[in-house]
Amino acid sequence: IKIIVTSATIDTERFSEHFGGAPIIEVSGRTYPVEVRYRPYGPRDDDPDDDRDQVQAVVDAIDELAEEGRGDVLVFLSGEREIHDIAEVLRGRSRDRGEQLEVLPLYARLSAVEQHRIFEPHRSRRVVLSTNVAETSLTIPGVRAVVDAGLARVARFDPHRGIDTLLIEPISQASAEQRAGRAGRTG
Repeated sequence: IKIIVTSATIDTERFSEHFGGAPIIEVSGRTYPVEVRYRPYGPRDDDPDDDRDQVQAVVDAIDELAEEGRGDVLVFLSGEREIHDIAEVLRGRSRDRGEQLEVLPLYARLSAVEQHRIFEPHRSRRVVLSTNVAETSLTIPGVRAVVDAGLARVARFDPHRGIDTLLIEPISQASAEQRAGRAGRTG
């Protein structure tokens, strides 16, 4: 049996070593460098006066990116509720400021037609608010920046109750790198 594993972000050397020196075949694609910035929010030891919540922190990050130039933004959030909360704030601010900002949600329960809207051509600046559905094998045209809340809703089995539960958990470093790589695909 032959197994072929493809990935744009996997650590190929480490993967190969784990499987006894499996051969590595590289096919170069178009990737661009990605700068990673950390913007924690909420009360912390270094800034106990920071009272921003996730919504305000994401909006601040989008504003910071808008000052640096054009390009669409992909935002990773933990669920639909967070997506709708941030979409409402962004749309309201866009109207108030007279900006041309298109805000699109992306999560698994959306219809295929609504999900496909992210691939349609557009002229205005676009912000795609997504769950981890956009984390792998999805290249959204025009995305130049990723804002990552660092959380995901993860299915876990609860042996005491005998059911699966959806818990919001911090993402792994591998997921964070995978998400960041969504920005380096087309520019």
